[in-house]
Amino acid sequence: MKVYRKIRQGSDEWFAARAGRPTASKFGKIITPKGKLSAQSEEYLDYLIGASFMPEREDFGGTRWTDRGNELEPEAREAFQNLIGREVHEVGFVTRDDNVVGCSPDGLLKDANGEWEEGLEIKCKSPGVHAGIFRSGKLPDDVKVQVHGCLAVTGLPRWHFFSFLPGVNPFHLVVERDEFTDKVSAALDEFLIRYAEVRKQVIPKLQLPKSP
Repeated sequence: MKVYRKIRQGSDEWFAARAGRPTASKFGKIITPKGKLSAQSEEYLDYLIGASFMPEREDFGGTRWTDRGNELEPEAREAFQNLIGREVHEVGFVTRDDNVVGCSPDGLLKDANGEWEEGLEIKCKSPGVHAGIFRSGKLPDDVKVQVHGCLAVTGLPRWHFFSFLPGVNPFHLVVERDEFTDKVSAALDEFLIRYAEVRKQVIPKLQLPKSP
């Protein structure tokens, strides 16, 4: 994997790095939590091609809880570090070795030799959603593809899921690479073949003629 540490998430550089690349937060548009091809995959092709020309910042428009979640993320990251007693390194963006697909981890952890070993996904949801995560005791479906997508992109062996809400206990789950990770990887490879075909057909039609 290739780690871009100097890029700040949410910056112009970050949006430019993501433009036209399938990223883990959107892998649910390629494969469902049940391992089936998503009905949104064709629509996602159009989104990616459009984003190649102009990154769609409005796609990150928030709600009350998503905005609050962004505000709480530093506090949540610190709480996670205190829980496991290890340093979490903030990075801007990560791509697979092929530099085609990527993800934006909420943190990466190193092993004793200073090599990247694990990743982190933080969610700061509403109280009801947080309670529901505790009740189920498992990775929520709306996060499953994203987490396994991060494993597929980075090649790392495990990813931490951390649900945080101030004033109550956090929920922590360690997700290991498994058969579903392999399904996500295979779906990505299949999608990229289709994506290359569509780009070849559509992008020349979208490009303005060069000035003489």
